[in-house]
Amino acid sequence: MSKIYQLEDIHNHGIDVENRIVYVNSESEHEGEESGVDYKMARTFMRNMDYLNTISNKLINVKMMNWGGDWNYGMAMYDVIANSKSQVNCTSYAHARSMSSIIPQAAKVRYISQHADFMVHYGTYGDGGDFRQVINGAKFSQKSIDVMIGIYAGRCVNGEYFCNKGMDYQKTFNFIKKQIEKLTDWWMTAEEAVYYGFMDKVV
Repeated sequence: MSKIYQLEDIHNHGIDVENRIVYVNSESEHEGEESGVDYKMARTFMRNMDYLNTISNKLINVKMMNWGGDWNYGMAMYDVIANSKSQVNCTSYAHARSMSSIIPQAAKVRYISQHADFMVHYGTYGDGGDFRQVINGAKFSQKSIDVMIGIYAGRCVNGEYFCNKGMDYQKTFNFIKKQIEKLTDWWMTAEEAVYYGFMDKVV
């Protein structure tokens, strides 16, 4: 592959085939703005991951920089990483917030850049229709919240904080849930995210 084609792939499609790097960045019609996780991001990510997996099962590095976004498309990206035949490591830059803090949890090794921030919360829920539809939608949203906390707890249980406290999975789950309910948005530095086990290493 020529260097020109390689550069075009990186900028136009977010993939460096030669070095097995997938770039995940927010896209917007307005330059410099973030749109977050959406259908276009998830579709491009899935195609890039599938393509690299068809070439070989060597390590894939995902480099992510976005502030969060849609739950369903984000979970699609999570599932793509979790089901990759190649090991996937993920590095978060600038910030890992909301959905972009969940996606890296599927990776084997989770890196976070030194000056990035990390934030977890319940996210935003909106609905319409009569009261029955709203109630049913809210109940389903609660299931998504439990899935999210379960994903965090499954990784955080091995973090320094929870290991030192001798907490098992259920106690870790309850702690994370209480923190989010108390703080609404639980903000952490890169070092704190590693300390609690949301990430593995600061780079």
